[in-house]
Formats: sequence, C-alpha cells, structure tokens
Amino acid sequence: MKKFLVILLAVVAVGAFAFSLEDLKVSVFGNYNFVVSATSTTSDATAANYLDFGLDLTYPVAENMELGLGLGFAYLLGTDATPLFSVDATPSQNALDLFAVFKYSIELDRESRVVIRGFGGPSWPMAKFDFGKFGWVFGVGASYTRDFEGLVVGLGAGVEMRIYEKNNVIAIPVGGNFEINF
Repeated sequence: MKKFLVILLAVVAVGAFAFSLEDLKVSVFGNYNFVVSATSTTSDATAANYLDFGLDLTYPVAENMELGLGLGFAYLLGTDATPLFSVDATPSQNALDLFAVFKYSIELDRESRVVIRGFGGPSWPMAKFDFGKFGWVFGVGASYTRDFEGLVVGLGAGVEMRIYEKNNVIAIPVGGNFEINF
C-alpha cells in the first residue's frame, strides 16, 4: 500500500510540474451508484449499491477538450455484496481506482455548460491489496455545470462498469462535482 501511494504521489507531482499550473484543473466528484446489473460467483448481488468519490487532474489539449488522470475510491453499502469487489475470492467492501480521464465541454452560455466525461483504468480491491491482482473500471457520464466566478459546480449521471475476474457490476452513478481552475 505504501509503495502505491508513493508512486501515485510521484505521478501527480510530475504531472503538476509538467503542465502549466495556470491551465491545470482539479475536479472533485462524488456519486451514489444505483446497480442495475451485478453478477458474482459467490453471492447474490441484488443490493450492491455503492458510493464513489475522488478527484481528476485535467489539462486542456484543445478547445473544450481535456485529458488527465483520476484517483477514486468506491465503497459498497451492503456487506452481503462484498464478493463483488474481489479478485482472488477475498471479499472487499471498497476499492481504489486509478484512471485516465477524457472531458469534452459543450457551452450553453457564458456561465453554464454540459460536460461529457469518460474514464477507465485499473481498480484494486482494498481487503487484500496487491498490485498484481486488480480489476477494471470504465464509465461515461454527462453533467450540467455552472461557473460561479472560478468555482464550477455540476450535477449529472452516467453509466459505470466494474470487472473483477468473474464478478462484474454495471451501475448508474448519480452525483455532483466541483472544479477549481488555477
């Protein structure tokens, strides 16, 4: 766990210095995920709703388009669904996600826009953390955002999929985000 955090900190530090801080955007998000489909080899996963939250560091690469990295954390609300977040049959109630982020903005007026966000990357169950044993998380969503003099606040929904060996979850995340521009 310590190795992973050191590597993550190094990646974030290099990314922050590699890009101009003037254009770097930090977005914090939080979602309640309504699970619409879940399969598990060891449990009934009908009550597998979960929370996820995290942050994105993005940099504009073209007009209305941003690329970056994200770090997330997912927490299963039902303890009977913990086998869903397992790679080696060790049940876990939470997972750590590291993902690439793509954002495209459609401006509605000077203060508001619709942001389409896509992401994907590895996800590690936290009960028995091992770099060699991970799953995947992918998703896409859209949110309506409003700019309040430098602080951007948004609400939206999307589709998210998590795959851990033979266990998988498809969810509809509904939540909010806020963004700070440097």
